[in-house]
Amino acid sequence: MKFVHRPLRIEPAFEDREAIRAMFARHAPYGAIAAYIPDVVVDDATKPEAEQSVQPWFRGNWAAGGVPLVEGAELILHNKQFLAAAKTLFGTSRVFPEFVVVNVNAPMPAGMTHVDIPAFHGATRKQYPLSLLRMMGSSGLFEKWRVIQAGAVAWFYEGSGCSFDYWPEGLDGPMLSERSPFGNVAVMADNDRMYHRIGPVGDPDAVPPRISPSAQIQPARDGTWEIVENGEVRATYPGRAVRLSLVWKAEVRDRESKNDNLDLDRVMAIFTADLRRRNVDFDMPPDPLASAAWLLVLQQTYADPILGRGE
Repeated sequence: MKFVHRPLRIEPAFEDREAIRAMFARHAPYGAIAAYIPDVVVDDATKPEAEQSVQPWFRGNWAAGGVPLVEGAELILHNKQFLAAAKTLFGTSRVFPEFVVVNVNAPMPAGMTHVDIPAFHGATRKQYPLSLLRMMGSSGLFEKWRVIQAGAVAWFYEGSGCSFDYWPEGLDGPMLSERSPFGNVAVMADNDRMYHRIGPVGDPDAVPPRISPSAQIQPARDGTWEIVENGEVRATYPGRAVRLSLVWKAEVRDRESKNDNLDLDRVMAIFTADLRRRNVDFDMPPDPLASAAWLLVLQQTYADPILGRGE
């Protein structure tokens, strides 16, 4: 069944927007998102370094499991505007903040159209690798156990381009956008099920630096931001050319705790039964959480073919 969900615009998003913005420099550096959430599982571990260039998109964790991880994160985790919007959008008072992640983007092409990493009752990022959770979501086999998550996205950016594009009626429906310059605004939605993406950041003709997943971005003393890898500065950007954003997630308690939560044996039984029904050849992995071959089978079977589509 197609998911349809109208996002809710929040304005103002923060009582002190500049205090939140200042946290980005204070808590740098940030690692490449490619090291945190690989786009795909690959079976060629000998791929040359020269072919591993990634987009200049970087990420940091400011809160997890409902606990702030950096100074000031409690102001975001317990943001009253976010909580009120989530309660309104999802029609419940049972909203519990879980985590805050931040993104730092240098000039780059549009990001991949995607849905966020899902969570399931008994199967969350606390226990399972993100790549496995992604396949559980795209397979459609685990909807009975899906954890509904409210998600707010807010931005700090005054440069050109850099829309937040989303498809509340699915990819067959219209694309809607929030466009720069961004004020004190956020959008609340269920981004685990609503397709969305970052639009192109900055000059569409800008050539991204050649960097690997080990690169980091950090502020310099003159107010610029620099991408550093192996001690070498690969690129430098004025502050207004760098897109800063944050993602707030909260669990919407739509059901009481039950004794039929997922565990790894149950997840494997559901996957293997469906793979056999599809006549997919596979070997049972000794450790499903660490087997690249197993994740590759799941990816080849269940990866959403429309991910990466532009509009």
